[in-house]
Amino acid sequence: MDTHPPNSRRLRRRSNPSPSVILPDELITEILSWLPVKSLMQMKCVSISWNTLISNPKFVKIHLYRSTRNPYFSSLVFTPQLDDYSFTHFPVSSLLQNLRITIPRNYYYRLTNKDCSKIVGSCNGLICLLGYSYNAIISINNKNVWFRFWNPATRRISDKLGSMSCSRDCIFVFCYDNSIDIYKLVELGWSGNNDPQTKTKVRVFSLEDNVWRTIQSFPVVPLQLLNSTGFDSVHLNCTVNWLANQSDRWNDSTRECVILSFDLGREKYTQFMPPKGFDSFGLPSICALKDSLSLYHNFKNTDLVIWKMIEFGDENSWTQFHKVSYHNIPKNYKQGGSLLIRLIPLHLSENGETMVLADMIQNRVILYNLRTNRAKKTRINRKICWSSMKDYVESLVSTS
Repeated sequence: MDTHPPNSRRLRRRSNPSPSVILPDELITEILSWLPVKSLMQMKCVSISWNTLISNPKFVKIHLYRSTRNPYFSSLVFTPQLDDYSFTHFPVSSLLQNLRITIPRNYYYRLTNKDCSKIVGSCNGLICLLGYSYNAIISINNKNVWFRFWNPATRRISDKLGSMSCSRDCIFVFCYDNSIDIYKLVELGWSGNNDPQTKTKVRVFSLEDNVWRTIQSFPVVPLQLLNSTGFDSVHLNCTVNWLANQSDRWNDSTRECVILSFDLGREKYTQFMPPKGFDSFGLPSICALKDSLSLYHNFKNTDLVIWKMIEFGDENSWTQFHKVSYHNIPKNYKQGGSLLIRLIPLHLSENGETMVLADMIQNRVILYNLRTNRAKKTRINRKICWSSMKDYVESLVSTS
C-alpha cells in the first residue's frame, strides 16, 4: 500500500533530472561562428575547449566569412575640446535604413591614447594606425614613423612595428595578401632621380617577418602621392590600385592618367587605361563598388559619371554604370552661379538599387536611389570625417 500522498509522488517524478543533451562539435562551431565578437570574447571563459576553439585560426576565418555579410563603415571623429581624433564604426545597414547613428564617447577609441595620429587603412577587422615625430636634427622634411595594428572588436593592439625614417611626402597603404594569408604595408615615395622608369620608389613591410623590403619602382606617379585629397588606393582581388599620372607634376589633365595595379602576391605592377575617350572628361578617381573596380568623375559640373570595369584588368570591359545629376541632390551650395559639389561613391547596396554618396563640400552623406534617381539626406552625425571613411568588419583576427 502506497502511504505517500499524491503530491509527493509528483514531486519525486519532477526531481528526476532529464537526460543531458550533448551537441556535436560541428554544430557548436556552426552556432558560435554566427555570434558577435563581443559575445565570443566572453565565451572564451566558459571552458578551455571553447577558448581553444574560438582562438583557432580556422574558426577565425569561418567567423570572418560570416561577418562580411554584415559590413561596417569606420571613420574618424574630431573632438575640438580635446583637439584629438577618435575611431568610430557603425553597420552599413543602419546607414541604408537612414537610422540615427550615435557616436560613442569612449576614451579607449582616441588615437592619442595609442600614441598614434592617423588611420592608414582597415583589412579584415584590423586597423593600421600610424604615429610619427619629426626628426629636426636630420631635416624638417623627414619624420620618424611607426605603426600599430589594432583590432577594436577584441581590444587587442600590437606593439609599435615597422619604425623607419621617411620623407614628409610619402604615403602608406595597408593591405592583405590572401594568396599567402599575410598582411602588408606598402610605402610609396619620390624616387629622387631622373630615370623615367623609376619615378616612384616602393617598399613593402610584411607582418610575417616585420621587415621593410625595397622592390621594383613604378614608372608612373600615383595621384595620391601628388595630392592625398580624394585619391585613395583601392584594395581589390589581391591587388592595390591607384589612379596614376605619367607626369610627376600635379595638373588637371586626364590625358596622362593610367590605372596602376600592384599584385600583392607577385609584388609586380601592371597598368591599364581608363575608358576610351576619357581624356575629354574631368579629372577622375577610382573606388570599389560590389567587388568591381569603378571610376568616377565630374562631368561639366552637372553630373557624377560612374564607370565599372566588368572584368578586372580588362581595359576593354569598361561600361558606363550610372550618371548622377547634381540637380537631384538636395540643397547644394552655389558659388558664382555654379553648383559647388564633390561627390564620392562609398557603397552600393546588395540589391544594387541604393548608392551611398559622400558630399565632401558639406561633409554629409546622401542615399541615392539609382532606379528613381532621387536622393535624400541621412540623419548621421556631421562630426564624422567622411574623407577618412574605410570599409570595416568586426572580426577575431589577431594583431600578431
